[in-house]
Amino acid sequence: MKKIAILVHFYLSSLIGQNQSQIDSINFLLNQLPNNSQIAVAFVNSENVSYYGAINQNGEIKQIDNHKSVFEIGSITKVMTSTILANLVREGKVTLDDSLQKHVPFKLKRPDKNGKTVTIKMLSNHTSGLTRMPNNMLFDLLFNSKNPYKKYDLNRMEKYYKKRMKMNRSPGESALYSNIGVAFLGHVLGYVENIRYDQLLDKYVISMYGMTSTSLDRNKIKDNLVLGVNNNGKVVSNWDLSAFNPAGGILSSVEDLSRFARANFTEDPVLQLQRERTAKYNENIDIALGWLIFNEHNEIIYWHNGGTGGYSSDMSINVNAKKSIIILSNVSSFVKEVKQFRSLNFSLLSEMD
Repeated sequence: MKKIAILVHFYLSSLIGQNQSQIDSINFLLNQLPNNSQIAVAFVNSENVSYYGAINQNGEIKQIDNHKSVFEIGSITKVMTSTILANLVREGKVTLDDSLQKHVPFKLKRPDKNGKTVTIKMLSNHTSGLTRMPNNMLFDLLFNSKNPYKKYDLNRMEKYYKKRMKMNRSPGESALYSNIGVAFLGHVLGYVENIRYDQLLDKYVISMYGMTSTSLDRNKIKDNLVLGVNNNGKVVSNWDLSAFNPAGGILSSVEDLSRFARANFTEDPVLQLQRERTAKYNENIDIALGWLIFNEHNEIIYWHNGGTGGYSSDMSINVNAKKSIIILSNVSSFVKEVKQFRSLNFSLLSEMD
């Protein structure tokens, strides 16, 4: 009898806050994804959180409980790295307009260009002018595509900044998405605190917001890890991000990310600082520290997505309405249909009561 009550409770709690139209939208997209694809969704409405999980098995969509399951979240990691930055700014250990060189314990190859200097803020909001990827990992991308970042350790990243650092435009001129920029930001903050990035992440994000299923270390969460799949539904290797961990290495669950979302609905001065607009990302999108900022039907939406070789993710927050949608999946970012996640996310968000 107790088991039946627990199952009924889960079924009802998993549907509270969701309507059939939202569920149909999720299932419709899931049906387009490869066999063995999973989607986990958190619906955050003020203090209330509900979950919906489903799996595509041979064309049949089955509801499952995967709100505690762990996925690679890819570039949503960049939001967490900027949360660390906002903490250190609040503590007076750095300022956003500090030059990058000020906090690096070696001479940078190119700390400025055309009279403009790279700052800490520019690494976070992608206006540093740095290229998307470093030019000393071309071999990895071409010949180690199943796990391209594994051999790119901090020593190689530091050598890049010492000897090959390259900017495609003047710092502060405009936004240019840079993985190498945000990745290095995480290590620069480590230089400031004299600790590793994983320790910073634990102190300022994981422990701060009670994200007990969030880690950079797969061994710590392996019992709940969902295996990623490619466009044929075949299991693919997890990615070891190594020195790129601050740009894309976190593994987490929709339950944990909902805790972080709810923290953004409070008077948290660090998260408020992080959400302040810092630049234009493009003609229609602004950028804060880590977050991209959309204006959807006169509603301000903070958003980021992520993708790795076996996973895709999407997260939005409407702070004024205290609502958030988090989508995690075990589907490779190279599967074209996952590009629909953002439109699905915004649609689900707009339909929340």
